[in-house]
Amino acid sequence: MINLSKQGSKAVNQKIIVFEANEIPLRVFKHYQSIKPNSSISYLLNNSLALETLAKDVDESFLYPSQTWASFNTGSPYELHKIHWYNDPKLNDTPLYWKLLAENGFSVGLMNTLHSSPASSYANNDNYKFLIPDCFAVDSFTKPDYYQAFQKLNLKLTSSNSRVSTLKTPIQETLSTIPKFPRYGIRIKTIIDAARVVTQILLKKANKERLRNLQFPLIADMFIHQLHQHEPDLSILFTNHVAANMHRYWYGLFPDDYQSKLYDQDWMNKYSHEIIESLDILDYYLHELIEISKRKDAILLIVSSMGQNANKNLTDGVQHLITHDFRLEDTKKLVDKLTLSNFKYKVEVGMVPQYSLEFPNPEESKKCFLEIQESMKTLENINLVVDLNANVITLTVTLDCNADSYRIRDKSFDYSQLGFVKFKIEDHHSGCHCPEGSLIIFNSKTASAKHEKINYLEYAPAILNYFGVKKPAYMFEPSFAI
Repeated sequence: MINLSKQGSKAVNQKIIVFEANEIPLRVFKHYQSIKPNSSISYLLNNSLALETLAKDVDESFLYPSQTWASFNTGSPYELHKIHWYNDPKLNDTPLYWKLLAENGFSVGLMNTLHSSPASSYANNDNYKFLIPDCFAVDSFTKPDYYQAFQKLNLKLTSSNSRVSTLKTPIQETLSTIPKFPRYGIRIKTIIDAARVVTQILLKKANKERLRNLQFPLIADMFIHQLHQHEPDLSILFTNHVAANMHRYWYGLFPDDYQSKLYDQDWMNKYSHEIIESLDILDYYLHELIEISKRKDAILLIVSSMGQNANKNLTDGVQHLITHDFRLEDTKKLVDKLTLSNFKYKVEVGMVPQYSLEFPNPEESKKCFLEIQESMKTLENINLVVDLNANVITLTVTLDCNADSYRIRDKSFDYSQLGFVKFKIEDHHSGCHCPEGSLIIFNSKTASAKHEKINYLEYAPAILNYFGVKKPAYMFEPSFAI
């Protein structure tokens, strides 16, 4: 299967295209198939090896996408790689499988996959043909570098559209980026579709959370454009847009999963179609990737490191549920009140309610960590968890929505004095993380499996086996073949 070309780089009989569909379990794919039997998703399920992946290296309550994708793509359990948050340090002892492939002479293209930042630390390797890191990246590095303007905008949009979507985007940067769209590979249809959604939102004919669906088509267009240009041995595209909608609107798709009625008919009329809307966009691009994989005789993998199911902790009707929440906008205000020293750090992009602080060295982060821990003994109406990983501290912080004041040591503050802003919400995360993910293998000449369910730590070694690259000693011998 593996041959050396005349140039000294390696080649495979079939190249691999990986579509990382974050948190989509097989159940959701099968439900979509049941209502849209002529869809691309239905075609895939009928013509592929479909397996269920299981996240087994941590307790279900600890599951988090940045943790599960780290396990999934390193093939090492959490206790080894120690990555829980998006910008936690990545250990050289447990490399991501695509780094091992690039180091072993295979060409790689990456678009939006988690833990691909900081890319400047490794992307000088010529085997990386294209690269736009994930939207939690610490800088705007891209390859080719003309995508940097897009990545700067991408990072700002991710930061501003955290818990709730907003049209208050960096307008000047958006307008300055649009002329570059043809070079990026972004198609006219994508621009027209995005303009239509924004218009519907402005006219209040569509839910503003549909803004979350707009990022993926731009990235998918760029991915397909670069895929045609470079045809790497391995190419990876990541999306979170379906997962974001499942968290908010799982009840709208599967109301029978709950013991009591959470939302009224008005809510159902407004939000019950949101997950299907996001899957329709996914299905559109899956059609194109299916055609590419058949035309280029490449293997297409649709993978998820975990899934979602019903959040059974929601038991009250909509009239009793919280109608507002808080988001930390000025991290320094909170940290200054939690600590006694004057620390220097950089705030990194994260997923609310997580906020990561990068310090110049581990000694400073440890000192700050200890001061925060001491303050935590005095908190009132503030829910805070603090994690330390080398020189990065991650705060998981929420405020009691029913409180009027918040106490740190011997002083009380309102939410704005702590750096928070208040916003209205109409959803309550009716979907929550579960261990069951997906692995769909399409157009492979050699795919086989002993079981329909696999440990998700088997995925990375199965890829390495396919490419003929020696597995690290900590990896499993997989029970399936790609």
